[in-house]
Amino acid sequence: MLQVATRRNAFGGWTILEKYVCSKLGERFAGEGSLERLIGHDFDKCLITLEALFADPEWEDIVKQGIEDIFADTEIDIGIRWKNGEFLPAGAPALDAALVNDPLNLLVAPEYKGISDAFKKGLDHFLHSTKKAALLADVLTDMYEALEALAKVVCKNEKDLSDNGESFISEVGLADPYKRMLKEYIKYANDFGRHAGPQGKAKPLPSRREVEAFMYLTGLFIRVAISKDA
Repeated sequence: MLQVATRRNAFGGWTILEKYVCSKLGERFAGEGSLERLIGHDFDKCLITLEALFADPEWEDIVKQGIEDIFADTEIDIGIRWKNGEFLPAGAPALDAALVNDPLNLLVAPEYKGISDAFKKGLDHFLHSTKKAALLADVLTDMYEALEALAKVVCKNEKDLSDNGESFISEVGLADPYKRMLKEYIKYANDFGRHAGPQGKAKPLPSRREVEAFMYLTGLFIRVAISKDA
C-alpha cells in the first residue's frame, strides 16, 4: 500500500502529499521518491505514514480498507490495533475497551484537549517502546501529565497533582482509600519516570507490564472522574 502511494506520488506529481508525510516523520523532503527511501523497512515509520495518509481525505478509504485487510489476514498478534485513525498498543481487549477506548471517547470536549493530547502521547510512546525501551519512562510522564491536567480541570486550579490529589479524589466523590491509591500512583511516577535519579544518574527502567498497568490506572481515574455524573 505504501509502495503504491509513493509510486503514484512520483509519477503523478503529488509532491505536496509526499512533503506532508515527510514532515509527519520529522524528515526533510529531498525530492520525489524521498518517502519510500525514508520509510524503508522501518515498522514505526510505516505506522506513522499510514496515519498521515489516513488524515488525507483522498487516501482515507484506501488506507482504512488496506489496514482492515492486513489485520484480517494476520495470523498472529502483532501488538497493535487501529482505532479512529490511530494505531494503538494492543493489550487485554476488555481492559483496552474500558480503560483506553472509553477515556479517549470521553475526552472529546475542547476543555479536555490537553488531557487527551497527553494520554494519546503516552499511548504512542508505549506503542513504540517495543523497539525503544527508554520510552517506557516517557509513558509514565505522559500519563501523569494527563491525570494532572484532569485534576486541574476538576479542581479548577493550577496546582501540581501532588498538591491536588486529595481535592481531586474528594471532587470526584471517591472513598478515602482512593487517596492512598493516588498517592502511590504519584510516588511511582516520580520514582520511575518524572525526576532524575540520585546525583543526576539515570533511573532503572520500569518493566513493560508495570507501565501498562500504570497506563490502565490512569485510564481508570480519567473514566471515573469524567463519567461520574453520566
